[in-house]
Order: sequence, then structure tokens, then C-alpha cells
Amino acid sequence: MPHAMERETQSTVALMRALRPLLGGRRQPYATGWACSRLIRLHRHSLFHLLLEGGTAREREQLAIAFHRGSPLRCGPFVRLDATGDEDRLRWALEHALSAVTCERADNPLRESEGGTLFLDRVSLLSLATQHALLGVLASLPTSATGPCFGRLAVGSDEPLEEASAAGRFDPALFDLLDKIRLELRTGALAEAR
Repeated sequence: MPHAMERETQSTVALMRALRPLLGGRRQPYATGWACSRLIRLHRHSLFHLLLEGGTAREREQLAIAFHRGSPLRCGPFVRLDATGDEDRLRWALEHALSAVTCERADNPLRESEGGTLFLDRVSLLSLATQHALLGVLASLPTSATGPCFGRLAVGSDEPLEEASAAGRFDPALFDLLDKIRLELRTGALAEAR
């Protein structure tokens, strides 16, 4: 048993080192980084959706990468999309994933992220049509999606999705589906992990 404890400690130390740049080096409280690495370790074998709110785009991406590297999907690709710049491409891929037509197009983000993590940042800015297409694909996984698809979806948002959902700008059913592991960030530091 000492070997298992030693490996667990080494794993925690490795995660802390990976998170140090995100947490601002030694300036941030050690407990904050420890809580984040503990959350990653707790969910390292699960493929629950990940919701990252607040902070900067870089911070959200670094945390999504940390979850990816700590998961069974770590050997798979990590694909990042921005909701504002890549929405047309994403909606096209989602609509084809729901149809019986297999898509062979090279720039399909679902194909690119197959067996890995798809990180969709600024998800609160997606149009309602794209939100409904995403909800349809997520609701059909893993049994009926016909084409290739990601192993885990990580989404980032500048604003709390719960507030966007209450204001009618974000689909409440999609929010419920995405709200499995949630990390709320402030610029430069993690605020809360659930």
C-alpha cells in the first residue's frame, strides 16, 4: 500500500506544478491549488462535462487542459473552439453528427476531437440554434450519435451560465446537461470549485 500512496502523492505534486502558472505561482494560496488538483483527481476517471466560468480565456483553457491531461483521454486530442469565431463550423458539425450522413470533411471539430476533449470557450455567446444542436448531440451520446465525437466536452464562459439561462440567453436544458463539474474563476485565481 505505501507504493499506491506514494504514486498518489506524486500525481498530486505533478498536478500542482501544472496548475502553478494558472494560480499565479506562489502568490496564490496553496489551498486553492490543492483544492483544484483534488477536484481533478476526484474526476480523473469520469468523463463528466466540465463547466469553467469567469477568469480569462487563457485560464479557462489551462484548466481544461489540466482536466484533459488528468483523464483517461490524455492520449487523445485536445481541440479548442471559440464560440464567436468557430460557431458556423461547430453548428455544421453538430447538425451532421445528428444526421444519418457520415461527414468526411477535414475541418470537422467533432472528428478532430474524437477520443479526446473538445473545449468550447465563450459558450454563452452561441446562438440558440447552435445551442439546440449541441443539446441534441449531447442528449444522443453515446448511443445514437452516428459520426465521430469527443470523449469529454469542456465549456468556458465569461459570464455565469446560470444567469444567462435565467435571462433567456442560454437554453436551460443545455445548462443542466453541462453543469456536472463547475469551476468558477476570478482573474488570476480560482474562486470556487464544485
